Order: sequence, then structure tokens, then C-alpha cells
Amino acid sequence: MKTLEKLSFPKLENEFLENILRQLVNQYAVIQMFFTKQELSLHSQLVINLEKKIDADQLQSAKWVAKARNGYQINVIFIYSGRLHHRFSMGHPFIELYCQPSALIYQNAAAVNPLIITRDWKKYKKKFHAFEERFYNDHDLQKSQVHNLISEGASNSVFTSYARWMEYDLEYLEELYLVNSFNSLSLAERINNLIAYIPEIQKYFIKNSHSSYYLIDLFVKAKEASVNDDEPIHKDEVYKAVGIAEQNLYRLIEDRFAELKKRIKKASFEKQELPSQMDEKPKDIILDVAIETIVKSVEVEQIYLYHQITYGEKTTYYLMLIAIGAGNEKLKSVTQSLKSKTGGKYDFVLISHNRSWMQKNLYQYQSFFATIIQDKYLIYSSSQYHPELHWELPHNQYHADLYFYYKSTKNSALQFFAIARNGNENHQGLDFLFSLFFLSFCRTYIFIKTYYLPNYLSSQALWELCIYADPDIRKYNYLTEQFWTDFFPYLDKHRTLHQRLSTLKKNEVDQMVVIVEKLVYELHNLVIEDGLLNFEQD
Repeated sequence: MKTLEKLSFPKLENEFLENILRQLVNQYAVIQMFFTKQELSLHSQLVINLEKKIDADQLQSAKWVAKARNGYQINVIFIYSGRLHHRFSMGHPFIELYCQPSALIYQNAAAVNPLIITRDWKKYKKKFHAFEERFYNDHDLQKSQVHNLISEGASNSVFTSYARWMEYDLEYLEELYLVNSFNSLSLAERINNLIAYIPEIQKYFIKNSHSSYYLIDLFVKAKEASVNDDEPIHKDEVYKAVGIAEQNLYRLIEDRFAELKKRIKKASFEKQELPSQMDEKPKDIILDVAIETIVKSVEVEQIYLYHQITYGEKTTYYLMLIAIGAGNEKLKSVTQSLKSKTGGKYDFVLISHNRSWMQKNLYQYQSFFATIIQDKYLIYSSSQYHPELHWELPHNQYHADLYFYYKSTKNSALQFFAIARNGNENHQGLDFLFSLFFLSFCRTYIFIKTYYLPNYLSSQALWELCIYADPDIRKYNYLTEQFWTDFFPYLDKHRTLHQRLSTLKKNEVDQMVVIVEKLVYELHNLVIEDGLLNFEQD
């Protein structure tokens, strides 16, 4: 049994793609995914919004993307966030049609700038017409230039200008079908790429070989002749053929504009509330159950819901309690009770401190508490007269004792490696050291990211706090899911060393090693490479 629920994409109705998308979410900074299902005769559209351009470029050329298109009739489009928002601001019709809230199948709740379209056709049509008009205006300029060169009898210049004109047409077709342009490729390569999306385009170009075309080769020869001052290529009779090919590209662009316009006007622009957003105070039955359970179990003054995330089919609630006597064991008991009452479909990350302790430790943790203790996050208060904390003004954030936390974490990793790599079969204490390292890593990582050092919470709660501190750490979730046993209970079980022989299988030890190596690397980059500590002291 896996501790974390797997992401599910039932709308895809495609197990092959579902498995790949789960891997993408774990390994890349995926912000959003949009899926639009089409009729059987048409290709469906899957648009994936990524944080980094390099990831979008790399993934677009992956072999499975071609398999999805050719085998399952699903066009997979990767676009990085900066480009997506720029295209949206320009009124790009592809974005307007295929990135509607109704098409959203995944959103990273921690994403800073997701795309949310709220405008309807009435508000959008000016943007559409402006986008369309830019094409027609520039197209007319290209056309005028070519006709002037033809009248002057400049043969080589005519062909090179026609080449630029066709590049312009192909760029618009690429934009309208792929939200991307491939200017680094040759004209022949760009035509070949577009065949998968516009099969009709192959009707307009005669092939010289499997990957080259007669007209395109003519453009290349004309360019070479111009560069080398060779004799001009006299192919006046081909002008008309080139012109017809260009007119066919022009018509394809017109048709695509008309198709997108028709579908955008027809589509529903109703705004959908995203499950991961917290624009208003959440009021739902799950929170009612949580509040009731906590109040019955703990002497609680206030409860703050400071974060909420939906991952796959599971929602995680992050709650901070201002309470008396709510220690680690009590929080663990309450958490288990909540999971039981909600059928295991929800996770709860509970932290708790009493008001006096918080006041005395503001010098260290004020920035963390100030982020949480806000009216918009308050979901329960036992009285309207609870005093507010006396905030320090100004407050200077600093990582007190970071050296000791970092060094102890690194030392536990070194101890772990010493046993894991010693070559004998006695792994006595390895599981304890693995658990100790994970505990130390999580607390130190959270401290670095949030200026808050949590108590000795359960392993899963600490990991969820790591994800809250920086969602990028979720890229290692796949390691916890692939662990040979239920990962977090295993860690909690081995927080105390048992006096017995402990022998583990090599593949089990190897999985531990991978997790320790990757998390040590993350911490080293945070502390040493980012300059929080200038050097590693002995």
C-alpha cells in the first residue's frame, strides 16, 4: 500500500498518458494541465504549462509525444509560463480556446502565477481581431515586396523573398496549431513537422526526396547564388507555382483563424472555482469535522487554515492550532482520528503552540507566524477576546544556530552511508539512522525555507511541511511511493533504535541511499552553495 495517493486524470481515458503525466508532476515544475477532448475524427489537445523554458523545449521532442499524437490522437503541447502569459496578453486564439478553466485537469496549488481565463467572447473579440489583423498587415507587406522584385526582374531576390514570405506563413501555422515557432529548423523540416497537424499541407509541395521539396530546394539554391555572386537562377516560370503554394498556405491560415474564432464563440466562458484556491474562507463539511474533532480533543483557542492543496484526488489541509497541551502525541492522535472520520480521503498537517510560547519565540519565528495569523485564515476561535501577539517591529529574519542543525543532519547522513556502504550484511541501526536523517533533514529544510523549526512531528507531517515550504521538493515524492514498504510509518517506527540484528536486502538499502543522497544534495545547495554558511566547519 502506498502512503501517497497517485494523481488521477480520468478525463484522459488513457492509462499510457496518465502514467507519464504522474511522472512529469514529480520530476518537473508543472504549473497546469489543460485537456480538450475532440470528436473521433479530430485530435484532442493536451496543453501543459511548465515553469521552465528548457523543460518545455526538451519535453516537446520526447518520443512519447509523437506516440500520443499518432497512436491516441492527442496533441501534447508544452509551453513555459512566461510564453503562455505573453501569448495570452496578445490575444492568442489557441490559448483562449484550449486553456479555459473547464479544460483544467491539474493545477499546482502552490503555483505563483497560474493562467486563469475569465473573459467571454465580448471582452475578448477585440484582442482576437487585433491578433488576426497583425497577420494580414504583415502578409500584405511581404506580398508587396515580392511583387516589386518580380517587376524589377531580380530573380534570386524574388526567390529569397518568397522564402521569407513562406517562413512567415509557416510561423503563423505553427503558432495557431502548436503555440510555438521553429525558426531554427529549415523550411522543409517545418513543413514535415506540420504534416502531423495539417495533413493537407503536403498537397502543396512536391518532394525531391523523403525530406526535401522542389520549391524549397530552389529557394536554397537562389540564396547560395546570391551569397556567392553566382549567375542568377532564371526560373520565371516557377513564380506562379511558388505564388500558388503561398496562396494555399495563406488559405490554411485563414481557415484556422475561422475555426478558432467559431469554436471560441461557441465555448462556455463560465468561470470555474479551482479547488486549490483559497480566495475566501473555506467552509465545507470536512473542515466542520476537523474543527469539531480538534475542539473535543484539545484545549484550543484558535485554529488557522493557512494552506490547502489538492494533489490528485486527495486534499491536504494545513492547520495551525493555538492551544494548550497539544503535544506531538496528541497531534498524532487527532490526525489519525481525522483520517478515520474522513475515510482516508483527506490529509491533515497539524502544528500547535501555546500563545505564551509563541510570544517568547517571536524573535526567531515571527515571519512564519505572521504569515499564518491573519483573519482570512482563521476558521475557529473559542473567544473574540484572545489577545494578539505583540509583533516585533522591525523584525529581522535570521537563521539562528543553522550551523548546528545543518552539521547534525550531514553527520547523520555520513553515519548512514558508512553502514550502508560497508559491504557486509549487518545493517544494525541503519533503519534508525535513515529515520534520524529524514527527521533532521525535514526540520532543517523547513527552518531554512520558512524561518520556523517544527517540533518532532510525524514523518509525513514533516514532509508535507517541506512541500509547503517549497513545492519543488515534491519532485522526490516518487521515491517515497516506490519505497519497498509504507514509507512514513516505517520512518516513525524506527525513530527509536531496537536492540536486535537488522539485515536488509541490497535493493532496500539502495533505495534508502538514493533518498539520502538526493536530500543531502538539496540541503548542501541551500546552505553552502547559496551562501547561508560561508564554509563547512569541522
